[in-house]
Amino acid sequence: MECQVMKRDNCWINEVKKVLKPVDYVPNRYGDRFIPRRYAQTSSSRFKAECKADRGTDVMRMERKGYWKSHSFATVFNQMFDLSPRMDKILNFRDATNQEICKRLEIREPLLMQQEPMYKNDHKLDWGCRPRSKPLAFIESVHDLPRIKVEYTNIIDWSAKGQIAAIFSKKLVIWTPNTEVTCAYCALYTTGIAFNPAGDALAMATFTMSRPVLRLLNCLRPNVKANVSQMKVFPHLDTDISCLAWHSSGRYIACGLGNGQIMIIRARDFEIMPGVVGPVHYYRIVMVKFSATSKYLASTDESGRLYIWSWNANGELRPLTAWVSNEGVASVFDWHPWREEEIIIADTEPVTIAVYHVASKQVLSFHRRRNVDCLITALAFNKISGELVVSYAYPPQTGKSPDMLVLASMDRVVDAMENHDDHVAHLFWSPDGKQLASAGCDEMLTIWNFFGTSPNGTQKGSSSSQPKDRNRKKELMGGFDYSFLFKPMR
Repeated sequence: MECQVMKRDNCWINEVKKVLKPVDYVPNRYGDRFIPRRYAQTSSSRFKAECKADRGTDVMRMERKGYWKSHSFATVFNQMFDLSPRMDKILNFRDATNQEICKRLEIREPLLMQQEPMYKNDHKLDWGCRPRSKPLAFIESVHDLPRIKVEYTNIIDWSAKGQIAAIFSKKLVIWTPNTEVTCAYCALYTTGIAFNPAGDALAMATFTMSRPVLRLLNCLRPNVKANVSQMKVFPHLDTDISCLAWHSSGRYIACGLGNGQIMIIRARDFEIMPGVVGPVHYYRIVMVKFSATSKYLASTDESGRLYIWSWNANGELRPLTAWVSNEGVASVFDWHPWREEEIIIADTEPVTIAVYHVASKQVLSFHRRRNVDCLITALAFNKISGELVVSYAYPPQTGKSPDMLVLASMDRVVDAMENHDDHVAHLFWSPDGKQLASAGCDEMLTIWNFFGTSPNGTQKGSSSSQPKDRNRKKELMGGFDYSFLFKPMR
């Protein structure tokens, strides 16, 4: 497979900070004989604390750098030859002229403004990443999702309290992994769901009577009727809410519409905020997502155009830049979990993954495949390690199953996970970032233990050692609806 990779350059002007540093005036020679210095000033200061002689070491043997400095050779020689430090000198290399010049310069310019990198990147990674020492992910459970709605983006979400919500053809099912706690609600014509940052409320968008409706559900517990705290019908719109995302403060909801508009809703009363200032999408919006601290919002539509917006305190969005896909296919993207300015974008033709810096409007690094033999369907950053999970789908004629590769950089694959028969369209993380859920068109939800640690604290085998069981026996779900097929856990 041929590919092209551009590595990240740490000399970008937007990634360099200016700091005041004391001037380090150290002459590189002594006197008029040009005798070079053996130790730099920093090395001398480093060995100041080690001024005591080591009696058990032969001082006449030099085994490592800085040996004489660390073992105080002058003190040992003075004692050995009975020399007086005040009168007798050993190899006294001092230049009064140089010392005087250095003293004058330090008085005139005690500090200088110097540039240094904003991030340390000793391993030459393309984004901030703390990769795991070895691939440890394994499958924890597999859930069957019959008649799952795959035509929308926000059909599954994982709350901060550990609940998973999924939209089926006529129902909204909410359950807690590794438990028997499951509840279901009637949810006709649902187009999107999203938990608020606190995990105690669920925003649900529906399309009823050719009008979009937005509800806020509370008290999502078994045997308890869900409380609709807020509800609003938007009569002036004749299109559906195709996707939605919460602001990190929990005060606003960004809604992408089928006509290409973006609507900002205030959560406490569902009032429409001023919204977008500038150009809008002309096609159906398929995904909206805020950055780590909601400084930016990214939105993409079916034509492949991706907008990045700046967010202000008044709930207004102003366009910063646009990313246009070559083949008119919706781009897949995700924000870096702790670098606010960086977003990773995946294109289809050619298959490309690029790290884009919002402030400078520059591509920092990318990976491009020359052969058109696959499609990137989803990607997601891990909030703990910063590793990137990328889902690849292949044409049916190839007979290859989808792959989920874990990248630490554009040229470093650290893990590979495989369990789906059809392409994976959704990747989302647990609240603590230690579990990954993948859902696809094969109507199956797989929960992965990403860091290889079981609930009792022991480590298990890697994902490659997990056999694939395609003949799973389906069971009926719970006691509330026996006509609805659901298998909580394998």
